[in-house]
Amino acid sequence: MTNQIIQLGVVGCGWAGCQAINAANATSRLNVIAIAERDSTRREQAGNDYAVPHRYVEYSELLDDSAVDAVYLATSPDGRLQQVLDTLNAGKHVLVQKPHAIRAPEILEMETASQQSGKTLQFCYFMRHFPNNRQIRRAIQNGAIGDPFHARVFGKYNFIPTLDANSRWLHVYGQKGGSLGQHYSHELNLTWWWMGCPKPEWAFASKHVLYPQYDGPEGAAEDYFTGLLGCEGKKTIQIDCSRMSHSDSGSVVELYGTTGAITNGGISRFKDGEFVREPIDESIEIDHGELPEDVPVFYYELNHFAMAIAGEVAPDVSSENAYTFMQILDALYDSAKSGEKVYI
Repeated sequence: MTNQIIQLGVVGCGWAGCQAINAANATSRLNVIAIAERDSTRREQAGNDYAVPHRYVEYSELLDDSAVDAVYLATSPDGRLQQVLDTLNAGKHVLVQKPHAIRAPEILEMETASQQSGKTLQFCYFMRHFPNNRQIRRAIQNGAIGDPFHARVFGKYNFIPTLDANSRWLHVYGQKGGSLGQHYSHELNLTWWWMGCPKPEWAFASKHVLYPQYDGPEGAAEDYFTGLLGCEGKKTIQIDCSRMSHSDSGSVVELYGTTGAITNGGISRFKDGEFVREPIDESIEIDHGELPEDVPVFYYELNHFAMAIAGEVAPDVSSENAYTFMQILDALYDSAKSGEKVYI
């Protein structure tokens, strides 16, 4: 499909879905022609805001639209597997919003369906696509901080969603909608990717449910999560995250190596008794062409998806990477629930 504008359908018109519509329409490769959303208010708002011509209630109606080449799934993970399988079976490429699934084996089912359909399957983690984050990864690969051995993520979102039909999954423990899965899995994935995606070996974690709004059998989603991930080569990642905190301390996303560290988007070193900062001067391996004046937050990810469909780049996040990372999330959630160290 090189040099052909890809007609995109978006399923789910919450925040992520609307961001995807905006980003896709800002590229020269994608054009959003259809949306599917059961909530009539959200459906009409998104359709009017972005002048989308075809508006459906059910995603199956969107899949029946022969003009749609590819689909962005911005839906909750509890129904994600069937939607991915249906989309691929309908002969359409698919980009899957995170959390990608409820459990890791579902990713393998998606990949099998992708292979059988011959269609592109890509998984979301938009921070990987920011040019500065790709430059950081290349610098690390080229030895800029020596051997990376530990990453630290600390952050807080400070928002608890209301409990309704659209947000139920955000309140159910294990559906990846709490402080880790919904919010700071982005930074966890980013630092793991910076490290080179080392094979995970074990996880040990704990959770705190401070403001529960759900009392079903699975238990309420975590409001605070702390965990340690161990990977091959004795590499570790520490994460502390919350969706409601009364502390005003700043967020931290850092990666430590034997000769330097990644802090605040650059390289930090301790030399001659003081810390010095060095800029990262690495080329970008993916040319996104002429950029819009205002680059939407999902722009690079959506443009990469279009390039993957055209066969110019490999999907990123790939199925293999998505499966391994979901194993990491599963292990952290299982450990926090059981109070025991979990081996992957």
